[in-house]
Amino acid sequence: MMPEKNRITACFITGSAGDWGGASRVIYTLLRRLPRERIDPLVLLPGDGPVAGELEASGIRFRLWGALTELELPSPWRYVSALVRAMAFFRRHRVRVVHVNHSGFWRAAEILAARLLGIPVIAHYHVVNARPAPGMAWCAKAVAVSDYVARMSGPAGLEKCVVYNPVDPGRFAAGRSLRPDLGIPDACPVAGFAGQIRDIKGVQDFIRMARMIDAPDAVFLIAGECRDPAKFPGSYTEPQLREMIGGDTRIRYLGYVERIEDVYATSDVMVVPSRWQEPLGLIAIEAGLMGRAVVATRVGGIPEVIVDGQTGCLFEVGEIGEMAACVAALLRDAGERARLGGSAQERVTRLFVDGPVREFEALLFDSARRA
Repeated sequence: MMPEKNRITACFITGSAGDWGGASRVIYTLLRRLPRERIDPLVLLPGDGPVAGELEASGIRFRLWGALTELELPSPWRYVSALVRAMAFFRRHRVRVVHVNHSGFWRAAEILAARLLGIPVIAHYHVVNARPAPGMAWCAKAVAVSDYVARMSGPAGLEKCVVYNPVDPGRFAAGRSLRPDLGIPDACPVAGFAGQIRDIKGVQDFIRMARMIDAPDAVFLIAGECRDPAKFPGSYTEPQLREMIGGDTRIRYLGYVERIEDVYATSDVMVVPSRWQEPLGLIAIEAGLMGRAVVATRVGGIPEVIVDGQTGCLFEVGEIGEMAACVAALLRDAGERARLGGSAQERVTRLFVDGPVREFEALLFDSARRA
């Protein structure tokens, strides 16, 4: 049966089965919220993972496809086989557009297959693509998560559009405070950090900041996974993290927290002290949706999320004293926290909830119709 006139099959090559980072959260949020009467999603997973059950429950078709196939010399037969396999798959399912949730491919057979069939390929830039691979020439367009990423990425001749990362309001409305579990009284002010426990995320700066703040009743929460720096450069082990904490009982390491919304619900202020150029800043968006004041570094795309002094506070990388003064003031002033948090919630609701889903839908549909 031919696809309905106003409905297209879009193939999503995810690069993740839902088991890593913000890019994974973003694509699956988009998939769940796309209008099925317009977009029929077909997901290719690199392997089995936690998202398979979610996709099945949502009625979204998926296949365990494997990683993209790159050309390996001097034996190209695997590449040719993958090319034929992908072309047959795209034809059989009448795919009209292919979306790749990263730009890390070189000359992937699956991308070439779509190109040979005249199917437009859209690459999703979740980070700056400073050294585009040859395979980017096979893409019709790139979608960037921020103006910053679009501006800093190549190749120069590739059309780029910006679609901000969306957040699911239903998920974050269900955030539950962990204070009863952690024994934190309601009257105690809490500042939170959530993210990878590594140097580029600035967890060391968060700890230095906390130790500078003279507030005996304050609590500072750290949520994230400690990993082996030999395997993940720049990461901290749990012993290294606890050495930095130095016995300050106000600073509590929670480990990996699956329900990140519960960390936001527990905190009065969220701190995003990133030392690298964040492509956008998903933590700032999610916390803002929950009405939390956010204090963050002025890096990458974060200023596109936070308006300094209106929806949060921005400071320069390494300005630990400035960060500490700002966080301390907010922990003391519930009224100012409420003002910033309310403005943040309004801005996030306006820019990062329904708008990105509509824009992503239009991008897919228009790309398919113009092919």
